[in-house]
Amino acid sequence: MKIGWRCTLLALMVAVGNPTANAAGREAVLKQVDLPHSYYWRELYLPQLTTGPSSLSFMPDGASLVYSMAGSLWRQQLDSKEASELTHAQAAYDYQPDVAGDGRSVVFVRYDGKAEELWRLDLASGREQALTSTGAVNVEPRISPDGKRLAWVSTEGAGHFNLFIADIDSAGLHNAHPLLGERKSEIDRYYYSAFDHAVNPSWSRDGASIFYVSNPEIAWGTGDVFSVKVSDPSQRTRIFSEETSWSARPEIAPDGKRLLYSSYRGLQTHQLWLSTIAGVAPMPLTFGDSDRRNARWSPDGRRVGSWSWISKTKAASALHRGSR
Repeated sequence: MKIGWRCTLLALMVAVGNPTANAAGREAVLKQVDLPHSYYWRELYLPQLTTGPSSLSFMPDGASLVYSMAGSLWRQQLDSKEASELTHAQAAYDYQPDVAGDGRSVVFVRYDGKAEELWRLDLASGREQALTSTGAVNVEPRISPDGKRLAWVSTEGAGHFNLFIADIDSAGLHNAHPLLGERKSEIDRYYYSAFDHAVNPSWSRDGASIFYVSNPEIAWGTGDVFSVKVSDPSQRTRIFSEETSWSARPEIAPDGKRLLYSSYRGLQTHQLWLSTIAGVAPMPLTFGDSDRRNARWSPDGRRVGSWSWISKTKAASALHRGSR
C-alpha cells in the first residue's frame, strides 16, 4: 500500500502476548540476545505485532501523530477518524516511530524475522533509508532536540540491552557507539542478566542529558530512572526508584521540568504518573483497569498520547487526551 492510502480507524485492539505460546523445542526468537528468561524481555520489552496502535510520536504541529499498527506506520489527524498508511514493508514489520523536530522524517524500528534494525522515512518523498545493519536488536530510537544525534538501545556486540548514541545527518548515522558501556553487577540475579541493562532513552530539552532506566546493583525489577550527561557519561544521577516490568519509558515534557512515565505503583495495571527531573513524589494522571503505556508528550505539553488496552475482546484507545 502506498502513501496516501486511507482507512477508517473504527476499533483498535491489541494482540495480547502469551508467554506459553513458544513451546519447548522451537528455535529461540532473536537468539542473538544474550539474556535469561526470554519470555519476560521478549513479551514485555520488545515491540509486538498488534492489530491496534502500539507506540506513537506527535508531529511538530501537535495536530497529528504517527503511530505503529499492524506492522506498518500510520499518520492521523487528531480530529479525524481516518489514517494514512506510511510504510508497508514486504515480509517485515515496523514499530516505534520517532518524528524529527522539523517534521520531515521519522526514525523507526523494522523487524524482518531475524533482527531489528533502525530505518528512516522521508515523509515528503516516501523514501526509506536503512540506518543500521548490525544484525542485532536495535529498538527505541530517539532523535535529539536539535536533530543532530540519535539515541537508541542495541544488543550489538554484547548481546545485552545497552544505550547507544550516534551523529545523524542526511547520509545516515556516524560514530555510533555505546554511551555507557558494559557493567557487571556484584549481586546475584535470576530473572535478569548479571550485566546491567540501559533502556528507555529520552532526551532532556537542551540535548545535554539522556534519561533512561537501568538496574545497577538491583536484584529484582527492570531498574530505576537515571539521567546521564552525554558529554561525560561518568556523570550519572539516579532520579528515583521504580519498577514497571520494562514499561517505565520516562518522557521529559517540553518545558524541561516534568517527567512522565508508566508504573504499577501498587496497582493492578500500568498507569501514567507525573514527577519532575528532580524526582519529587509522583502524581497519578490516569486511573482504571486498563493499562497505559508508551506515553509521549505533544509539542506544546498540553496533551499526552499513550497506548492502552482493556481486554482481549474490548476495543482499546490509541490516544489519551488530557489538558495540563
